[in-house]
Amino acid sequence: MMLKGELWPKTAPQTSANTNKRSLFVRHVIFTQGNPSKIRPVHIPPRSYFHAGLVSLVLMASLAHAQAGSPSPNGISSPRGTEPLLTLDEALREARNANAHLPVAALNIAIARTSVREVKASRSPTVALTGSANAGGPLAYTTSQGAAQVVGAATLFDGGLRRANLSAANFRLQGAGAGFRVAEKDVDLAVRLWFSEFLRAENEIAFREQGIERLRSYLSQVEGRRAAGQPVGSDVLTTRVRLGTEEAALADAKRALDEARLQLNDLMGRVPDAPLSVVPLPPPALPSIFAGSPWLATPDVRAAEANTAATQAAIAATRSERKPQLQVSANLGALPVFGHDSGTGPNSGTGLGGAVLFSLSWPFFDGGVFRARLDRARLEAQQARDSEIVVKRQVRFSSQLAAAQLARLYQQVETWDRNIPTARDAYLQTQSMYTGGAATALEVLDAYTSWINANQAYSDAVVRYRQAEANYIRWGTP
Repeated sequence: MMLKGELWPKTAPQTSANTNKRSLFVRHVIFTQGNPSKIRPVHIPPRSYFHAGLVSLVLMASLAHAQAGSPSPNGISSPRGTEPLLTLDEALREARNANAHLPVAALNIAIARTSVREVKASRSPTVALTGSANAGGPLAYTTSQGAAQVVGAATLFDGGLRRANLSAANFRLQGAGAGFRVAEKDVDLAVRLWFSEFLRAENEIAFREQGIERLRSYLSQVEGRRAAGQPVGSDVLTTRVRLGTEEAALADAKRALDEARLQLNDLMGRVPDAPLSVVPLPPPALPSIFAGSPWLATPDVRAAEANTAATQAAIAATRSERKPQLQVSANLGALPVFGHDSGTGPNSGTGLGGAVLFSLSWPFFDGGVFRARLDRARLEAQQARDSEIVVKRQVRFSSQLAAAQLARLYQQVETWDRNIPTARDAYLQTQSMYTGGAATALEVLDAYTSWINANQAYSDAVVRYRQAEANYIRWGTP
């Protein structure tokens, strides 16, 4: 960016009335990024040429100093601290390792695994050491004896109960894994959003500080004209009001930077008020949208599908309760271990021995308990199916909305990026015209406002693009 300006005399056409007079023209100061803009010169009367030229020289020097010492408003802002720079990938990795929400979600996976282990273990036989003792009399009424046995039991047929329970436990484990991925993607989304807000606040601070510096330079020029006796008191007041407004906006931008810093530090498990400096993101690029329906592979959809499958398995488990249940048990032991009376019941003898017992159970009436449990399982399955439909529609909508916004926001970013140099040049040209008396202070402030608004609009468009990009990653990718 270069500061180009020139003062030069131009000879006016000779006339019969005045052949020796010369008209002086002042070419306005123009800031350009390429070739200087061609601007029609403004004629300055000879009696005010010295004053206008002096002010123009002062203006060029002050603007050149501001240009060299201030960052580009639509460029990449530089970090404000001396702490190590943090990239977005490093912030995401640090948040995944230290965020307080993810360990809670990870415990759901561990709990679901224990349920699977429990169901699998229930399919194995059980072995137990049992013993009993009783005393009483007379012998015609009861016996006095003690028994010690090793008892083994196993279920031979359960109507599919254990298989259904194992299926439901596996689906809940899948749902817990998908739920952890949901929590992880939510953390990633929050990191991406606050990272973009942090950069937006830094960029806003940069261009507002640059604007305030130029506005103060303009105010000094206007105050100098008032000190020279020109009637520009209202211009001074108007400029001071605008300067105060810009200083308040700068304070708000610094507040937004503090909020983004605290939020980002908290997401990464750091002390919230710790200093933070980040590496700026590259400018927005033309978005790439996946073909087909990638949203179907998102963890939200997978968790909803797993929940639906688990409720279907619960229906099968409830129905198996009405089927026959066949069990077998065996025992080895000694009877009696004390006393001399003979035993009663299945083991009524004496000495060492063993026995095998088969038992069959087929429930057919329970007062409506089975029917109530089956109805509840069916309603829960219907609720899970409806919830799955809701989740799929929400994920599809969020994914397609983010994809549609990316394309439009990219166009906005490109447009506002082109508008910033134009708005800046228009402001500087209007300020130069004010120096030559061809523009009013209100026109200068309007041009300044347009330049600041163009910077603000570009910054907002970039943030909205980053937000849409983060939402598309959240809702459109696994």
